[in-house]
Amino acid sequence: MEDFAKESGNKDHTGLIRLGGISMLVGFTIHAVANWALKVFPPENPSLAELQTYLIDEAGHWGVVHGIRYVAVVCIVLFAAGLYVRTCCIRSTATTGWGVVGLLGAGMMVVNLLITNGIETLIFMDFDRLSQQADTFWTLFYMTRLLFTAEIVTWSVFYLGFGVAGLLSATLPKWIVWIGLFSAANGLLTGVFIVPIMNENWQSIFMMLAVFGGTLWFVSTSVYMVWRGRS
Repeated sequence: MEDFAKESGNKDHTGLIRLGGISMLVGFTIHAVANWALKVFPPENPSLAELQTYLIDEAGHWGVVHGIRYVAVVCIVLFAAGLYVRTCCIRSTATTGWGVVGLLGAGMMVVNLLITNGIETLIFMDFDRLSQQADTFWTLFYMTRLLFTAEIVTWSVFYLGFGVAGLLSATLPKWIVWIGLFSAANGLLTGVFIVPIMNENWQSIFMMLAVFGGTLWFVSTSVYMVWRGRS
């Protein structure tokens, strides 16, 4: 095992590490454009006629949003691969176990995203029927909100695994590690208080801190991977 670690440490993984960093920056840009520029959420307490108008008007935009999200999923996979190499394969420190925890978190994120995207795609593939069934529409819509809140918990596994791996191997700056661990703690609290958070109670602060810290962590880690590569 030690010989394998030393052999891995001698390999040049710079290309994959930098590709992972670039991929996440691309994925984050896609996420920002899709959710902040293209995506319009339904109005609160709409009448059936208003819901029908919303679904018809937004069907084209949401089709684009859900299509490009699959590109973002691929970006997450490449980012996780590059980060695993960065934290577990360029030095002989035994951090593989923590790296596997990070990869499991990435896998959970991807599965959650695919399910969420699939449900929202279904809504707009069948909007003619759902526009006549407001109860079904809102059930599916709030299910995606619940899945997004649960997704933040999977981010915590991602941060925790790669954060500890990066700390033990000294392959990530400590300030990035601490941002990740802070975000992980708030992400776990988001899971603990998921019911009051979904009801928009004061515990929503944990979710806000997890999202803010997580965004900072993803962007900072990506830039660092592109800048530093293997070194």
